Amino acid sequence: MTLLETPPIVAPTASANLFELSPELRDYGRALRDWSVEHVRPHARWADEHHAPPANWQEILDSCPVAIGRRDKRVKPLPNFSEGKWVRDLVITESLTYGDLWVNDVQGSGIGHLTVRLMGTEAQIERWYRPIVRNGGQAAFALTEPSFGSDTSMVSTTATRDGDTWVLNGTKMYCSGGATGDYTVVFASVDKGLGPSGIKAFVVESGTPGFIIAKANEDKLGIRSWQTSELLFDECAIPLENMLGWTGEDGGASEGSGGKGAQPKTQSGRGGALGALAQNKPNISAMGLGIAQASIDVTVDRLRPQRGQFTAARWAKIENEIDQMNDALHRVRRVNWGAQSLQDKAMHNKTEASVSKAYGPPTFERVIRRCMQLLGPEGTSKELLLEKWYRDAKILDIFEGSAQVQRIIIGRTLMGADSGRA
Repeated sequence: MTLLETPPIVAPTASANLFELSPELRDYGRALRDWSVEHVRPHARWADEHHAPPANWQEILDSCPVAIGRRDKRVKPLPNFSEGKWVRDLVITESLTYGDLWVNDVQGSGIGHLTVRLMGTEAQIERWYRPIVRNGGQAAFALTEPSFGSDTSMVSTTATRDGDTWVLNGTKMYCSGGATGDYTVVFASVDKGLGPSGIKAFVVESGTPGFIIAKANEDKLGIRSWQTSELLFDECAIPLENMLGWTGEDGGASEGSGGKGAQPKTQSGRGGALGALAQNKPNISAMGLGIAQASIDVTVDRLRPQRGQFTAARWAKIENEIDQMNDALHRVRRVNWGAQSLQDKAMHNKTEASVSKAYGPPTFERVIRRCMQLLGPEGTSKELLLEKWYRDAKILDIFEGSAQVQRIIIGRTLMGADSGRA
């Protein structure tokens, strides 16, 4: 059972209303899925082996029969559907990545601008968020460092005030779009003594002196064509107003928050980082859904001609396993749709987003692994894409907060603790 063949379902929220995709959104997703199989998937192996999207990726996107929300050039906007923007984006993401994941990186806008929306003043939102939404472009996000993985409280990059500037020093890694973004949102500590609350977010525009791209694309287990960069900040000076939340007014803020003249919003930079990641977690899950569903469908297509080689009992067991895997993916969809439907209603969805990230990627990894096992040696060969998709799924589980971290967030919420600490 694929995304476009699902019956009405009950959304996993407090509401008992049926959550059913409209015929219009189903048709839109089907058009994207069919296009991605024909035009995206043929380039998947090349993109993986060369660690880059195909050179003619813009021409490939030009052939898409419907809008996909491109960032490389201004085209017709995405249509609106009754489900809302965030649920619509889930359907688009899964349908596109059903062909392969390389397409997501070249047509996505990153998540740096989401941090600006969460933490910025109105002037900052107007300057850095709205242009990305209106005109396209890319906003990079630099949180991870060589010294830590999931523990975001260990940010060691520093931001020191020097007159009318902040001076950044430190190293970031696995920064999506860091080498090509219009700007990068960088998380740095203004006062190590303040711990996590001393971590703030800064906008560093492309070409700023001291902003060094050490490695444009790092070597990775999976999603190799996605550009993730190692960035260095060496005495990188930026204006005071590039700290998100900066108002330029005397709000009595502490020296660690920027001293006199600074009045950042109450949310710390670390909190803004986690907030931006929370908004994107169901989208990460939707990416994995695309390749996991593709793995099942490819497996079924390869096994069906061999049916005569199996006993009736063995074939029945295979069919049962396929049904169970499809059911598991459908449960992930329900979780994703429920989380983002809250977002469309401007309701808190941090916990629901963590559920989607905790449950989705590990499920995809198990599904794709089992598909490879059902196909035998063919399943792990480079003749098919399953081994690539398995590596991609593992990366989706790790980045932007592993499943273990998401379970901590969920557990703290259930126990009434502050989930924002995770």
